[in-house]
Amino acid sequence: MICPFCGREMIPGFVQSARKVFFTQEKHSWWFVPDTEDVLLTRHNMTGPTCTAYHCPDCKKVIADYGNKQT
Repeated sequence: MICPFCGREMIPGFVQSARKVFFTQEKHSWWFVPDTEDVLLTRHNMTGPTCTAYHCPDCKKVIADYGNKQT
């Protein structure tokens, strides 16, 4: 994937966590449970939530493909 910020090739990989990863417009201050309007980036399972992502080491940006959630 080409970085939309600098135009260089990005490094393919994954975003992983011990718990669900989600995007929210309002910062959750204590209880990290996604609301219905939040976007889940991973599936929660026993092997660890994972989604495909690309990293640009020059721009320090990560782009996550949450349509391709790994199981």
